[in-house]
Amino acid sequence: MPATLADTLLPILERRVAVLRRSRPDLDEALMLQQAIISTQLGSARPPGLNAFPLPRQHVAARLQDGVPLLHEQPVSVDIHYAADLLARLVQALSPRFDALIGPATSGRLDPQQVFGEAFVQHADHLSEIARDLEVDADVFGAAVTLSVAPILRAYAAHLLPLMEHAATADGVAWARGYCPICGGWPLLAELRGVEHAYWLRCAGCGSGWSGDVSRCPYCGNADARSRATLTLDGEQRFHVATCERCKGYLKVGSALGPPPAELLAIDDVAGLHLDLDALERGFQRPPGSGYRIELAMPDNEWIEELV
Repeated sequence: MPATLADTLLPILERRVAVLRRSRPDLDEALMLQQAIISTQLGSARPPGLNAFPLPRQHVAARLQDGVPLLHEQPVSVDIHYAADLLARLVQALSPRFDALIGPATSGRLDPQQVFGEAFVQHADHLSEIARDLEVDADVFGAAVTLSVAPILRAYAAHLLPLMEHAATADGVAWARGYCPICGGWPLLAELRGVEHAYWLRCAGCGSGWSGDVSRCPYCGNADARSRATLTLDGEQRFHVATCERCKGYLKVGSALGPPPAELLAIDDVAGLHLDLDALERGFQRPPGSGYRIELAMPDNEWIEELV
């Protein structure tokens, strides 16, 4: 029987968490939380279903040139049953953190199509409105449903990234934006890969990686070295923080021998949590929302259903 994604990644997850807990006992609670989340996501009974819509190479190249994420206005089908099952298991695994969602989820007040669709396109403002109508905390609600669709986003990214790489190689078109070329999300962190320290950005939404411009702020494009700086902490050898005075944004940058799997990216984010706190205390922040607000086109079969 071939190894599943969980078979491959769970041992890696356990080793990374164990190493970090020994070296950074102050991160113990955050690490255990992320381990529970990732283990629950990897424990799904099946992979998410995808609508593998056609995207010709010339269309991909045009989108790369114009700065349009590949998921924008595409007939994506969000696997609602997968997301609902994962949400139920996350509520159970992370009790009591998500207990307030049990009532709305079991009373029929929650519209899965709407909720998971908004989470997939990362419309945080719409999720906040839904949370207000359900009378639940917006941050808790947003976190839970976002985590529930994250594997679906990652699956679409895994499908689309090879198309992007092929188009970039064949047509010589490179992505030159600070937001994700797949889903439009802002980067969670940046990686300096290998001995050559190649600069890569990693998406907070789908985990995709793309080559970035280390001389520019990914949020506002500021390339003025006088208004950009690097923050470091004594004793921290892996991570530093790149800041921008123009937009007051910051991004953690860490060395990496190779890119971690998208499913485990949150562990690297937690490993640099002390730099987040330092940057926030200095008045910097990650921008809210996403870098490009994507929308989804209705799949053809749904158009037919609407007309019947």
